[in-house]
Amino acid sequence: MPLPRPATLGAIRVAREAATLIRRSAAPRRLRFKASSADLVTATDLRVERLVRSWLKATHPEHAIVGEEGGGLAEMDPSRPTWFVDPVDGTTNFVRGIPHCACSIAFWDGQRLALGVVADVARRRIYWAEAGRGAYEGRRRLRVSPVRRLDRAVLATGFPPTRSFDTDDNLAEFSSVFRQSRDVRRTGSAAIDLAWVAAGRLDCYWEQRCGPWDWAAGVLLVREAGGKATTYTGLEWHPGDADLVASNGPVHPALIEAFCEARAGGGLPVRPPQPVFSAPAVASPDSPGSPASSTATSSPSAASAG
Repeated sequence: MPLPRPATLGAIRVAREAATLIRRSAAPRRLRFKASSADLVTATDLRVERLVRSWLKATHPEHAIVGEEGGGLAEMDPSRPTWFVDPVDGTTNFVRGIPHCACSIAFWDGQRLALGVVADVARRRIYWAEAGRGAYEGRRRLRVSPVRRLDRAVLATGFPPTRSFDTDDNLAEFSSVFRQSRDVRRTGSAAIDLAWVAAGRLDCYWEQRCGPWDWAAGVLLVREAGGKATTYTGLEWHPGDADLVASNGPVHPALIEAFCEARAGGGLPVRPPQPVFSAPAVASPDSPGSPASSTATSSPSAASAG
């Protein structure tokens, strides 16, 4: 195993610190919604993002930072070296006490994804990758699965938070492969799904309308483990693309064909539209002292470290 470069070591250290903060955080008492009631943010998300941003500003002040709880894609310039940060990938799992979420950090050097780190919070595992140097779980080199047939593949996916009001909701794609594959999982953390594709536990992950903070680190893990990561049309995925198919490689053509046919048959455009990531967050009407009409503010009691 090659030694991680200094920037990767730094990202691994701060991701471990973030994972510890998440594990020690209490269940949130107040919730905020973004695009819909399926799109949550907690005080822990904000605290972890501040932690990572503080490290980045101290160590890489010349680089841009694009985080889920910051300005979103409004801050993104693909020509600039940029860090993508998802402080808690799997916030709904975290809120409900389901032990399956991650902190995801990736670096785009202005031309390519250069490094990615995913911290699996509950399992205390670190996945990391560097361009041209492989993907690893701790010290173990990762390789994608050898499965070559879709009917023997185990897939994973997620559904967009806009599904309550937008018919382009991934059901067409899901239906197209549900009966063709061995099985489909829906775990609630894109970063871990992608890490598991890289590790050969899953054969494919696909989803739409996520941000580059959700996907960038995992995409590099998959590619460095020998897999593929493209858009629904088979073009190489880049930060800012609104759809992703990541697989071990051999099952990729069948997936792309199935998705394109399903979208065409459903009267959908070839690719999903880019979502709006800067929708204001509003408080849950079920949260104590949080009127639905007001914009929520972070509360120290929402997710305090213990």
